[in-house]
Amino acid sequence: MINSNQKKIFICATEQSGDNIGAQIIKELLKTNLLLSFEGVGGSQMKPFFTKQIYSINEFKSMGIFEIIFSIKKYIKMIATLSNIVLKKNYDLIITIDSPDFNYPLVKKIKKQGYKNKIIQIVAPTVWAWRKYRAKRFAKVYDEILTLFNFENQYFEKYNLKSTFIGHPIYYINNTNNSNEEKILIAFLPGSRLGEVNTLIPFFNIAHDRLLSLNTNLKIFIPTLPHLENIILNYTKYWKIETIITSDLNDIDYYFQNTKFALVCSGTASLEVAKRLIPQLIIYKFNYFTELLVKNFVKVNFANILNIIEDKMIIPELTNTKLTISNFKNLFDKLIIDKDSNKKQVRRIKEILKKVETSKPPFKLAAERIISYL
Repeated sequence: MINSNQKKIFICATEQSGDNIGAQIIKELLKTNLLLSFEGVGGSQMKPFFTKQIYSINEFKSMGIFEIIFSIKKYIKMIATLSNIVLKKNYDLIITIDSPDFNYPLVKKIKKQGYKNKIIQIVAPTVWAWRKYRAKRFAKVYDEILTLFNFENQYFEKYNLKSTFIGHPIYYINNTNNSNEEKILIAFLPGSRLGEVNTLIPFFNIAHDRLLSLNTNLKIFIPTLPHLENIILNYTKYWKIETIITSDLNDIDYYFQNTKFALVCSGTASLEVAKRLIPQLIIYKFNYFTELLVKNFVKVNFANILNIIEDKMIIPELTNTKLTISNFKNLFDKLIIDKDSNKKQVRRIKEILKKVETSKPPFKLAAERIISYL
């Protein structure tokens, strides 16, 4: 029997970074005296806190515009199912995390069908990079947006959407990395989605072969997710270099402390590596047609947020048509060999991180805003 004082919260996160954020915010919320229950969409991090997990992030494998189009029927059906559940259960609060191309249509449908309670978005869509019109659309359906970067608020406040800067989760990463020459690992981060792994694995194979030819004595460390672990194991089963593959968060943190370099799929992972002050090379590749379409609308010159903030290539990155075998080999070799370049990268990262980090814990700030609606 449900306690009449219990507040029911629906949370939707379709990506791993959103699942991580959601789980940590739930932990903060559970420290209060409120009686709370949680249901919704998430991954392995939020699942233990859900009384019901309606969909798993494993069911969201698209990455580019054309890939999403091919899955559109599935997502429309998911949105219809979720909106019906939300209206039937009449949750006291809805929280959506990141994934604007799924969460906005979901929230729009829920509002259209008569949901009257409050709705919060955590993580702003990148309106400063492309599709600026989304800020106005978000203002029509959300009651508040919690942003990770301070400069984002202005885009939403322009349309009177309450915007609160909470800061980025890298706040919680304890940077114990230093210039210790004894570090023996190189981290390979091929992405959190199956599509990313399948697209980028050829370049990780090349990186493996380059390490052999450079005779570095480095071991490879691949932090991943439970649903991708066997897939990556299969991809790497013929590698000759000792390779550690793990999805255990404690192990991941331990191995990062002994990591000297990183080859990273662009995204949240690259920012986390930057906080650890590990020199890195970023790679990413859209579907060719997605790249052609996006090229006409994107207003930034880089993929990595630190590069975007500075409008300068602080962290080397190769994306889309620039990600060729020749370019990749050159920059990967430079990552392994050029100590001066790596020191410069880390020095600049330290400077830029001061612009994006908060003095207060982001998840605690988020929980305080959420509680104000309950």
